[in-house]
Amino acid sequence: MIYKGLLLKELNKKEITLNNSVISYKDSILTIKGNTSFVYGLGERFNQVNQLGLNVENKVTEQFCNQGDRTYFPLPFFFLENNLGFYINTKKVFEYKLTSELIEISMLEENVEVYILDGTYKEIISDFISITGEALNPPKWIFGPWMSGHRWNSQKLIMEQLQTLEQLEIPMTSLVIEQWSDEATFYTFNQAKYEPKVGPLSYEDYSFDESSLWPNPKQMIKDIHEAGLKVLLWQAPMVKELEPHEIENKQHTIDREYVVKNNLVVKEGDKPYQIPKGNWFPGSMVPDFTNPETVKWWFGNRKYLTDIGIDGFKTDGGEFIHKSNTTFHNGETGYEMLNDYSRRFIESYKNNLNDNQVLFSRAGYTGQQSNTIHWVGDQKSTWEEFRSQYSAGLSASLSGQHLWSFDIGGFAGDLPSVELYLKATQLAVFTPVMQLHSEPIGGQFALLDPSEVMNNERTPWNIANYYNRQDILPNIKKLYWLRMNLLPYIYSETLKAIEAKSTVMKHLIVDYPKDDLAKHINNQHLFGDLMVVPVLNENQEEVEVYLPEGNWYNIFTNELLEGKKQYIFAAAEYDMFVFIKEGNALILNNDSLFSKATNSLEEENLHIFLYGSKGKSRVLNDDYDYSIEWDKNSFELSGHVPDKLEVIFQ
Repeated sequence: MIYKGLLLKELNKKEITLNNSVISYKDSILTIKGNTSFVYGLGERFNQVNQLGLNVENKVTEQFCNQGDRTYFPLPFFFLENNLGFYINTKKVFEYKLTSELIEISMLEENVEVYILDGTYKEIISDFISITGEALNPPKWIFGPWMSGHRWNSQKLIMEQLQTLEQLEIPMTSLVIEQWSDEATFYTFNQAKYEPKVGPLSYEDYSFDESSLWPNPKQMIKDIHEAGLKVLLWQAPMVKELEPHEIENKQHTIDREYVVKNNLVVKEGDKPYQIPKGNWFPGSMVPDFTNPETVKWWFGNRKYLTDIGIDGFKTDGGEFIHKSNTTFHNGETGYEMLNDYSRRFIESYKNNLNDNQVLFSRAGYTGQQSNTIHWVGDQKSTWEEFRSQYSAGLSASLSGQHLWSFDIGGFAGDLPSVELYLKATQLAVFTPVMQLHSEPIGGQFALLDPSEVMNNERTPWNIANYYNRQDILPNIKKLYWLRMNLLPYIYSETLKAIEAKSTVMKHLIVDYPKDDLAKHINNQHLFGDLMVVPVLNENQEEVEVYLPEGNWYNIFTNELLEGKKQYIFAAAEYDMFVFIKEGNALILNNDSLFSKATNSLEEENLHIFLYGSKGKSRVLNDDYDYSIEWDKNSFELSGHVPDKLEVIFQ
């Protein structure tokens, strides 16, 4: 149930009592009195999933690694143990003080609107999605593995990665290219030749030398597509201030003069706002996406990229509003836009994409689930950061973000240990989007020997080479096969979650709200109907698993376990712990979990595994929607069923 958005001035010096909580507003502070043992939601939170006992800031923040209590993606939404949720409909920064008996939310003006959500935890999340925007329905290809590496700054290096994938038989469905542009305009392939001008350039305006870094981008994209992968290009919302060592670019000069003359950038007084020193891209101007003319100019320059087949953009940054006295075309100031700018940036891209293109974004605010795939940004390759990534994913899912990802093994610093890399890859298989990435060579935290140039990519083959552990490659390859074999299940569960205004990655509390133990378990999660228990600590020899009511099958060993119990399992290097409850089905793209798989999205060998003596399950895809119901050794299919489907009783 949604209580109509109340203006805080309507609550001023009054009280509302709901579910044993007393809600009031006075002197810019919203107060909620009542007992709770958790506060879940609040967007992406790295420090811990349960925010109880903390002081929390609702603020989009640029933080390179070790985010702690900062976040790229806050949300003014949370829920409590007494089945009450709150959405504070404001773009401005404010603060929470969260204790078990009293919640105080300060710095709230009286014209701020507050929604009070009353229902089960699942209903509260669903209501929040209903208010802030229907979840993005993505193309199927995003659910295969992704890869990128900041070092890949040429067509030659890109094609080498495809050859390596083919040789190692590792399937990938998406390739993100970060270092593709001239690092000045950020919309022109590096070393392309053209006549600079005001106004959009077409692909035909460019020429490319065979000896250049990108001799034929259009052909490269075609070749990548023929290899079965999609292509995304890196973007960030700024008109760059060149660094002293960078050579001036004529088109860059034209662009800077044009945006200033036509007021296409954020203003600070009468002058263009520039990103302050000490931040990413200092001195750069920031495009004002509240101005329709800015949007027209910005995407006019990038239209040719879609024309040659680009499948989406990695929309990085967005945390670039650092001053409150900035002004925007729509009349808003930095007070509102410090949080909301990232949404404007991402939404502008989404509005200029076609249905088969996607965005992959780091910063965000309300409505993120409607616009983009979210990834948790930049973390070091340490166990502590790995645990923080997991907390961020769980809290984001509790906040209604259904498409979430992290960099396998971390992004920055020393390469991850083999153990960390394996455990991160295992977890990634059972998250909404599986992807690997790595920082530039010589990045901020790269500990390089001055006598050598180290390849610090987090690709499976580079990890194996660096540690001289070629034995890990067959096992990592099987994890990628596992992901592709699970793809029909992952896609089906995602479509069902979107339909239900839920998420495919879930805290246990969502499906088991009356289980007191499940409410507070923050080191395992549900992935559709699968119970996933990752290994999150170095040299962890044992894993503690809690299985709620019902009987559960280990999907790898087929061992049947009684629910409402805790178990302890030995945890060797390649062990994974994933369970499915009886009465559910698992649809695969092959006849076993680890069967050899390619990056093909075609479903030519569908097998549906039925767990338990009886049950019922629904399967969705772009081309079919059917249910299967079984009792002992008989089953019945109804709805639009695939032509080829083999049913297997477990």
